[in-house]
Amino acid sequence: MLPLSDREYALSGYATLQELQQYEPDQMLDNEQVMPYVENPSHLKYLENPDYHRYLKIHKVALGISGYRELRSIGAALENEYMPRYLDAAAWAYAEAAIFDSRQPINDRLELLVSAEGLWTTALEREIQLETTEYSAVFDEFDTSYRLATSLAFTPLMESIIRGDVTPEARQEVLFDITAIANDVSVQMGRCIQNGNKTEVNGYSGLLHELNALSALLHNDDPRYVPMPATARADSGYYHREQTHDISIINQHWGKVKKVLPVEIKASPSLRDRRRYRALVIRGKMHLTPDGVDPRKTTDIFYKHARSEANLTEVLTAERLSRDVQDMLRLYQKGGSPDRLALDSLTRFYDSQKVADVYPGLAI
Repeated sequence: MLPLSDREYALSGYATLQELQQYEPDQMLDNEQVMPYVENPSHLKYLENPDYHRYLKIHKVALGISGYRELRSIGAALENEYMPRYLDAAAWAYAEAAIFDSRQPINDRLELLVSAEGLWTTALEREIQLETTEYSAVFDEFDTSYRLATSLAFTPLMESIIRGDVTPEARQEVLFDITAIANDVSVQMGRCIQNGNKTEVNGYSGLLHELNALSALLHNDDPRYVPMPATARADSGYYHREQTHDISIINQHWGKVKKVLPVEIKASPSLRDRRRYRALVIRGKMHLTPDGVDPRKTTDIFYKHARSEANLTEVLTAERLSRDVQDMLRLYQKGGSPDRLALDSLTRFYDSQKVADVYPGLAI
């Protein structure tokens, strides 16, 4: 694989997804490796892997020196596993250590990120195979391939942080890529609506709200606040459920990370959700959707805007949605810290009352 700095734009998340969906893989699936998960596809089966279990048990915050060593150890232990879920965890373990462990030489950190990129690509290839073989009834998790492609799409920003220069070109490349992925999800959601598949419609809708939030944050084009998809363990609610979040916003200055802000996206969060999550909760239908109903409209607006094809109304809508998200982040950081766990971490969980004072839909 080429070093990230030499990578062609064609190796972005969306293009990789499209390429892998259209070609025959060089190797067939290893049935012996897959069968245990066909027979028992539950999450508990995956947790039988002690290294994956160890990864998920780590608190969902940016770690210290010993934590980065553990992440590299977990990545090394999981990178030779077969199932996409393990490879995704290994990739995020490497990527997180690469982004945050500034004690290490830049070249070593970039090598870790290249390893993460390769693991995400392999995971995506195997996931697509699993979804298109006789095992599709078991492994047809329709959002997994899009989430893996999204992780790949953010590698230019990860590289920029490591190099200490979050360039306008990297920010624009990732926005272009994410809006392309979101547009593809929007098309799939439309097909599911036509076919009356309510379960998949709801799943695609939730994913679109997350991608729209990432688009809104990227649209703000602020190199000091760099949005990322949450790590594999942060996105899992199996352990430390109150710390779960969908997006991590890295507040950085020339590569030095100052803090990390967690954001959870819910289409219509219940009172229970608002009480549970310590992250900033953003309501997809209320805060990210012009008509309060269909996230595909937001997706279309950001897709057009990124390509300079939006009309004046769409431009103004994109600006308003992005400004609202930015304002919620500003208010969130003015809250007190309700979670003592994160006081010694770069990750900051704040009280959301000041946000709710301005955006009543978030009141508890």
